[in-house]
Amino acid sequence: MVGIGLSFVVLYTGIYFQTDNFIALILLCFRTVLNEAMNSIIYDMKDLEADRINGVNTFPLVLGIRKTKYFLHFINGVVAILTLAGFFLGAFPPACLGLLVSLPYFAFLIEYLVHEPYRRGHLLLQYTLLDGTYIVMAPIVMLLAN
Repeated sequence: MVGIGLSFVVLYTGIYFQTDNFIALILLCFRTVLNEAMNSIIYDMKDLEADRINGVNTFPLVLGIRKTKYFLHFINGVVAILTLAGFFLGAFPPACLGLLVSLPYFAFLIEYLVHEPYRRGHLLLQYTLLDGTYIVMAPIVMLLAN
């Protein structure tokens, strides 16, 4: 998680010097922070028992799984609004609509990947999709950009 965060410093520094559109930079930054927050909370849902044993208060332990899922879907909706706002305000180029791929992707992660019966038999898929979120989404976004 820290490595991903640090890599965005390089990405946003490049974007900052290439654009004079501050709104685009702010929307993209908020969008990324919210995606990373969702990813972290999904990890917390996955590691629920370990957090409970160690006394770590995470969203799933405090709110419960059902309310945490609702909260994550709300954040996913905000990400959609930020992406569409950036497009309609002219801050994002049309290729950025490919970022909307994250909506069904995170909806799948929220609903199915952390569900106990599903995740027991699919640990490789779970770790690949959860750890490799941007690796999985990048080719799709690039295809939609062309």
